[in-house]
Amino acid sequence: MNANTSDEIVPAEPEFYRHMKFYAFIVLQIPSILISMFIIYKFVTVRQFRVRLNNHSIFALIIVSFIETTTELPIALHYLRFGYVKIMKYGFCLFWNWLNFSLQTTNLFLMSWTSFERHILIFHSNLIQTKHGKLKWHYIPLIFCMTYIPIFYFSCIFLYQCENFFDYSYIFCGSICYNRVTWLSTFDWTTNMLIPSMIIPLLSLSLLIRVIFQAKKMKRTINWKNNRKMTIQLIIISLLYLSFWFPLALVSLIRIYFLPTFIDEITYYYLYYTPYFVQILMPYVCIACLPEIWPKKNRINVDATLIH
Repeated sequence: MNANTSDEIVPAEPEFYRHMKFYAFIVLQIPSILISMFIIYKFVTVRQFRVRLNNHSIFALIIVSFIETTTELPIALHYLRFGYVKIMKYGFCLFWNWLNFSLQTTNLFLMSWTSFERHILIFHSNLIQTKHGKLKWHYIPLIFCMTYIPIFYFSCIFLYQCENFFDYSYIFCGSICYNRVTWLSTFDWTTNMLIPSMIIPLLSLSLLIRVIFQAKKMKRTINWKNNRKMTIQLIIISLLYLSFWFPLALVSLIRIYFLPTFIDEITYYYLYYTPYFVQILMPYVCIACLPEIWPKKNRINVDATLIH
């Protein structure tokens, strides 16, 4: 179907499912934006918070989340409210797919790097003691995570030669054509989504084990407090990705290789929307994990809790 007016479109999703997601997202969206703005303000104005390397990746996650909830999510909210794509243009559908894939997967890649970088910051801090070390092990990986994904999806969506058949009654105007190319969609879902969504909890768990082992071995050295706080941050944030990204990535691979209709309704009505929860909830989780930017009275109480 390639309708040209909203009057001709029959929504692909039942109204109940659309409105349930619409109200869930919109209730969380405004506080999420406000929290993101507060964290961004603190990062810009508080030098002590800004200069810590372990906060840079968190800040990058917040920036991506903020862009998502203020630009791409409103498009999805309009679809959920009315049951059709607002701007029925071929070019807009390409742009929407690129924007959504870029923001959500960049967020996933950033979190994967954050999970790995915590090991460097805690156990191999000598690697980032020099300007060259910081550039090699901190800034370049962050820049790569922020640029690789948008370039990859630009190539797949705008440059790859295939024919799209958009349906304005579906979220993202339906499926983008490169997803019908088995080798390319497999690479995308495996490399950009499934592997990162698996790496995050594995690296987080291994970090927790290493920190606990070190604490017992070294009998809580002076770095214990900071190491524990970074580990707790990572564990809490990684649970967000494990809950909302891994099921979608795994089910998508099953649909590509084995059963194209595998849990169709669950996939279309629920799983395609789960990455939105990562973006919306990210500021909530981050501010809970950053007590140093809280008001002083609350910060003292939280720090005391983390120590004991």
